Order: sequence, then C-alpha cells, then structure tokens
Amino acid sequence: MIHRPSRDRLGFALRQYVGGFISNFDFDELEIDARDRGAVAVKERAWGLYDDFTEHRAEGPHAVQEILRSEIARWIVFLHSDTEYQWPDYCLEIIYNWPLNLLTLGWWESRKGRRFARFMAAGEFSVWPFIDTASYKTALERPRLLTGIKG
Repeated sequence: MIHRPSRDRLGFALRQYVGGFISNFDFDELEIDARDRGAVAVKERAWGLYDDFTEHRAEGPHAVQEILRSEIARWIVFLHSDTEYQWPDYCLEIIYNWPLNLLTLGWWESRKGRRFARFMAAGEFSVWPFIDTASYKTALERPRLLTGIKG
C-alpha cells in the first residue's frame, strides 16, 4: 500500500535533514502510516544516518557523507514514485544484540543472517528501495518533482 501523505512527508523531511534544516529529533518524530511498508523501510534505513542520543543537525561532524547522498536521493525518488515496496519484511535498523546471541548460543545471529540472506536475494540491493534496476529507471523517467505538472 502506498500512503502518499506519509511518503511525501518523509521525502521532504529527508531532504530537510540532509540539508541541515531540521534536527535528527525532528526527523525521528515524523509519523508515517505503518501500512506503507516502503515508507517504513526508508525511515528505518534513515535511522542509521544520525546519532539518536543527542539532538543535532546534519552539519559539521554530523554531516551526511557525500557518498551517501546519491543513495538518499534514490530513496527520495522512491518515496515520490508510485512504486510498491516489494522487498520481504526485514528490519533495516541493524543492531548487533550480543547478549541475546550469547544467551541463545549463537542461534539469534545465525537466524538473523539467514533472514538477511533471503532479503538480499529478493532483488538488486544496489537500487534499494526499488526491487530492480528496471523499476528504478521507470521512476526516473516519470518524476513527480520539478516537472512543472501539478498533482
């Protein structure tokens, strides 16, 4: 399901955060419709862009690395497209949970590794959140922003 208001808000907030106009806390508080799996996945992935312990803007030592900007631009193109999110469910807020891994004698990380392998095999991760290069190219050919067309 595509929830256009959520995707538009998230796309705008990503641009605002990367540009240093809003803080990480402002971005983190952004509410999106949980039924839109694509918006949820992009927001989870964006969580890795910032430190969520202290409030800051993406400037100076907290600036988003130049190498990530083209990836983030692709996320924004996805958010502004009418492309359904086709990747399998997988939380992209990747945290190594060593206590749980220790308690389960390695089973937890092994399970996580198998789920990640299935996730990666589902599509072309180089164009994530698009599932493949063809859907990414289609979205690039039909932009919603800066076209001069309203709606």
